[in-house]
Amino acid sequence: MSEVLKNIADANAAGTPIFVSAAEGMDLVKAGYIAVDQGVTDPNDATRIKATITEAGAKYLSGSNSQSAPSADAKPMFEVFTGNLELPKTVRKGFGGGAPTKYPFDTMPVGGSFFVANAAVNKGDAVKTMGSAAGSANQRFAEDIVENGVIQTEQVTRAKRGEGNKAIKGSDGKNVTHTVTVNKKRFTRKFVVRPVKAGVKYGDFTAPADGAVIMRVALPAA
Repeated sequence: MSEVLKNIADANAAGTPIFVSAAEGMDLVKAGYIAVDQGVTDPNDATRIKATITEAGAKYLSGSNSQSAPSADAKPMFEVFTGNLELPKTVRKGFGGGAPTKYPFDTMPVGGSFFVANAAVNKGDAVKTMGSAAGSANQRFAEDIVENGVIQTEQVTRAKRGEGNKAIKGSDGKNVTHTVTVNKKRFTRKFVVRPVKAGVKYGDFTAPADGAVIMRVALPAA
């Protein structure tokens, strides 16, 4: 069950539709870990329906559903600060998997930021890990666009996914794509990720180690 749930979380973070069979999704739906959209099926297999991880599912993956109570003296692993941080310029890279709910996305005000060192994440790449986490958080706070009581949809072209949610490659080595129907979304929060270097000042912030800063930025005006 955990492996299927992680695949769904990774696909959602990447903005890629993922579909589950009744056998794969039934227990997850009953547990409240995923939501399914009966109206959106896999173009290649109509028995598989679109799945989206819920907040409860994200907490389950991150281990925050533990029954043990935190110590009264416990402090958050990642502290939000609201001083003047000058974000480094964007470096375009692909993002991998991550665990978004261990980070303070829920409590961050606009302009709030936090730092994650490379040493604090698996494989030592905070930009990659936090890119996935921030993307998942952006999606988690997005809302379906509803007009006259009807959820609006659109056609998008995506890479076709196979086992383990990996992109399927064609004979030419390029990703095989297909067109799918997805719900239109309105984003209510936006988180961005930038790499930082140890000892370098970014506004009022000096990076204590190589890693990444994550900031909640204002949404563009409508």
